[in-house]
Parts: sequence; structure tokens; C-alpha cells
Amino acid sequence: MKLKGIVIVSSKVFGEIFILDKIEDFKNDIEIRDVENIFQSYIDYLLEEINGMDEKYREYVNFYVNILRSKSFIQMVKNKDKNLLKSISLAIDEITNKFNLENEHYKDISTELKFFKNELLDFIAGKLEKENFKEGTILVAKNLTIRQSLKAIKSNIKGVILETNALTSHPILILKDKGIPTVISIENAVEIAKNYKYALIDNDEVEFTNEKIEITEKSVYIPFENDYFKTKDGIPIKIQINIDFPEEIEKVRNFDIGLFRTEYLYLNGIISKNEQKDIYEEISHKVYPKILTIRLFDLGGDKVPISIENPDVRGIRYLLYYNRELLNKQISAIKLANKLKNIKVLIPMVSSIEEVIEIKKLLDDIEIGIMIETPASALITDRFKKIVHFFSLGTNDLSQYTLAINRSDISFQQFHPSIFRLIYYSFSKSKPKPFSVCGDMGSNDIGLIALISFGIRIFSIPISYLNRAKEIIEKLDKKVLSEISRKIMTAYREEEIVKCLRFYLDSL
Repeated sequence: MKLKGIVIVSSKVFGEIFILDKIEDFKNDIEIRDVENIFQSYIDYLLEEINGMDEKYREYVNFYVNILRSKSFIQMVKNKDKNLLKSISLAIDEITNKFNLENEHYKDISTELKFFKNELLDFIAGKLEKENFKEGTILVAKNLTIRQSLKAIKSNIKGVILETNALTSHPILILKDKGIPTVISIENAVEIAKNYKYALIDNDEVEFTNEKIEITEKSVYIPFENDYFKTKDGIPIKIQINIDFPEEIEKVRNFDIGLFRTEYLYLNGIISKNEQKDIYEEISHKVYPKILTIRLFDLGGDKVPISIENPDVRGIRYLLYYNRELLNKQISAIKLANKLKNIKVLIPMVSSIEEVIEIKKLLDDIEIGIMIETPASALITDRFKKIVHFFSLGTNDLSQYTLAINRSDISFQQFHPSIFRLIYYSFSKSKPKPFSVCGDMGSNDIGLIALISFGIRIFSIPISYLNRAKEIIEKLDKKVLSEISRKIMTAYREEEIVKCLRFYLDSL
């Protein structure tokens, strides 16, 4: 049986199926005694799970740890019910509902919290240790928790097939970061997989079978000497790399870092000026003479899920108006680290000229750019180009805010005609300033083709997408690109655009 889904990490792998099918069970009568100690036991368990793994994965575990150490959450649990499991279930449901109902763009976190609840309850009931992943298999599940994603990595899982469509949840980001072939949005995957022994993942296609299939598995990453990939007729496409963690720099010495997401530092408590300075300086030296682009802390909103007092304040507005001290520390650290003069700064969630001017005053001679991820910034790119040095397109947030719908919603149209019109308008108004794409559309096969057809020539992508990007770019030419851009800009519906792009992708 063959099914189509959404590819997170493109590759071709085959293996025996391992099904993770958890069943909710709250019938264990455990009274509340010392909730803090019980939670601490689970925290210790989580930390033990990541023992021996890269330090960077602590960020994802901290998502859980911060919840369990929250005084307001502990008090909420104590007040709900005398039965511990029931009380925890009710407390997490209350938080989940608040995210789901009051803040539409938190839907991914809402989904993640539901799975966290089940895992925590299983741990307390003593059932969690029954879950052992089989090495070298294809993992099939409805969704994964952060801990399960980490365990999948440690168990050397070959690939992952999920029912969830939560593109930006923490477990999905872990799998993407590690380059594990992953396909999501496969409806009823768990029930279907129970009838088969093996699974084949081939980019966005999943095949369940009872017969062995001999394939040549694609490597997730190979080293590159040049940071330009050329189309069939010689158009150069500059490739940069997105990183979340300092350790990733070891793999990308020959590329500019187009986006260093510094939220990892914040979530791990690395916020002092000197701590930040040491990390920025080390990365700067390792990539030199290439460029290191540091994005200022993109906090608030779903980046700090426990802080729900001001859920709609995010990015540069959060730093300027709610945490100026943190902003000043980060900027001071960047200025001190820029000894080789190869650091640039990227400002997140910009919507006004005033925000950029305020940051520019603080950065002296360091080049600054802005994220184009709000309709406000996309519509006045020509105004911004007079005061910034470059632009970087964040496609996820731009799409979400343009369509006024959460991007994990089943009706979300990533390739809606309005998105492409807004991108094209912003890009055309940015000239002659450099305009890159660091969002997920640039590491999506048909999205990459569409954006190149518009004339965009700089892409900052995950390490795991390098091979695939090179493969696609080298098969394009001016004639094909011209046809694609014309069809996109004259389309009325998303389905027309997707059909067109898939046709050209298949023809390549």
C-alpha cells in the first residue's frame, strides 16, 4: 500500500516496521503526596535519557522540565483532584485548552502537550519502561513526545512515519535536525502498519509491504567544497546553512551561516553577556572567512510556551518592550565577539521601521538584516532597504499571518496564491539588497523550485537538505523556471500551483 504525506527529511530508506501505539489509561488510584518529588523523578529520568547525547538536545528536554518545575503548574495539580493521575490529566488539559482556544498559532504545542500528558502518566504508573525501540527499524506512530524522538535517535531508528501534521512541534524539529528520514500526515498510519511487516520511505511517499525491497539508501549528508549550486544552464544559487546549536558548525565549514537561531542558548540558561560572547566568537572563528548571521532571540509566543501572560508579543517587540536587559546583553556579546568582522545580525518578527532604527543605534558598524515574516514587513520592503543591509524570508510565519490560520491546521494552504504574490512583491522591492530564504519553503522540493523561479538566488537551508537541494537545482534551467513563475502568478487556487510544481518536479 502506497500513501503520500508531508516530507520532513527527504531520503529513501527501507526497514522492518516498529509500531508505537500508546493507549490512554487513567485507572490507577495514586493519591497526591509529594508532587514535587514525583515530578523531579521524571525530570531525572528525562535527563538520564539524554545522557551521552549532544548537549544541544537539552533544549527540547527543557520544554518538559520548565513545565514540571513551574510553581503555578504544581499548584494547579494540587488543587484539581485527590487522585494524582486524574489531577495531572486535568491540569495539563487546562493548559492545552488555553493554548488551543485562545492562541490559534499554538496548535502544535497543544498537540505536543497531549502526548506529554500520556507519557508522564505512564511514567508515574510504572509503565514507561515497557517501551523499547528496535534498532534499525521504521518507527510508525500517531505522534511522538520529545523524549521519544530522542530515544528514536539513540536507538538508531532508520526512519519515522507519523500521523500528525504538526510541522513545527519540538519532536519534529528534533528529527529534522538529526536528519532522520521522516514523513508526517499519513492518515491512520498505525492501524494500516499493523497489517504489514516492512515500510519504504521514498521522500514524501510511504509504502507498507510484506515483501523485502532491495534499495540503495541515500546518504543524508555529504561534504561540499563549494557553497554555490548551479542550474543546468549555469545560474548560480548560493547556499547557506541554518543552525540551531553551536555543535552543528563542525559540519558546515564551507558555508555561510545564514541563520543561527539563538533561542537554544536562552532555553539552556545561557544568557549572560560573557557566555554568549564566548559561543558567538567560537563559531565566528570556525566559519571564518565565511559569514555568521546571528538572529536575535526570537522569544515570546510559542518560543516560550510556559509564558502565556503575553502570548501575542514575540520577537523584536518582546525584546524592546518586555526584556530590554536581555536584548542589551545579547547585543553587547555580539559586538565583543565580532573580532573577525564576519558577524551579521538578523532581527526577528519586524513590523515597523522604528524597531529597526532602535536596533541599528545599538549595533554600530555591524551589518543588520530583517526577517520578512510579517505581512507588514513584506509590504514595505522598499522602505526597509534604505536602512538595512539584507533580508531573510521566513515563510512559515509569513504564510500563517497572511492567511490568518495556524499552519498546522488541516486547511492551511502553504502554497496559496496570495503567499507567492506577497513573496514576489517583497523580493522585487528589495533590490539591490541581498534577499535570502531561510524558511521551510526553501527546503521543500516544490517550494524551492517556485522560489528560484521568482529570481531568488540565496537559500539558507538545514544541513540534511543539502543533497536534495543540489540534485533539484542542477536539473533546472531558465526556460523551465520562466514557465513556472508565470503559471504561479496567474493561478487562482493553491491546487493549481501544487499541481504545476509537482508536474515539473516529476519531469526533472
